[in-house]
Amino acid sequence: MKKMRQVNTYWVIGIYWLFNGLTNWLSLNQLIKYFYTFTETPLLLLAFAFACKGRMRRQLLWVMVGFMVGETILLVLRGWNNTSCAIITGAGLLLVLTYSIAGLWKYLTQMEHSRFEDSMVYIYAALLFGYGSFLIICIFAHYRTGPTGITYNETDSFLLYYISLLLSALVTSAGLGSYGFQKKRTRRRIFPGYSSSSS
Repeated sequence: MKKMRQVNTYWVIGIYWLFNGLTNWLSLNQLIKYFYTFTETPLLLLAFAFACKGRMRRQLLWVMVGFMVGETILLVLRGWNNTSCAIITGAGLLLVLTYSIAGLWKYLTQMEHSRFEDSMVYIYAALLFGYGSFLIICIFAHYRTGPTGITYNETDSFLLYYISLLLSALVTSAGLGSYGFQKKRTRRRIFPGYSSSSS
């Protein structure tokens, strides 16, 4: 468990879930909602960046910086309102879904995985499920007054949102636990005293 504290990705994921919990607990505080909306996507992009190496990490960091610049420009031009929050949330949702799928795909295309990669696949899956559910809720909320007359119930939407949030948190916790409690893998030598460096 001590080694988990040395992993930057887990720190960022923890901060993200802390803000998420405070936002849903103090749902009447508009300032907290705005702060969470502004920091939600950059935090997850930063966690994804810490989980990657090389060119992918640089790409994620640049996307994070670009997203924050775009957020700032939008807020300067339009201010804090429902429209600007919807634009930020929608753009962030697409980014999180995209990089969650990319993380899962990278995991599936590799033959061997480290303990950290095994734990991250839980986190990618949790975020994909949580944000995918939120996307479905947003689509139904948007078309509730459309010409097709899609039935929309706000109470059911909130119930679906909190259930998906709870399941996402549980899967994330399982991923973190798989890293903290799983024993370190060691490769067994075929012959005593043999090592690949001696050949």
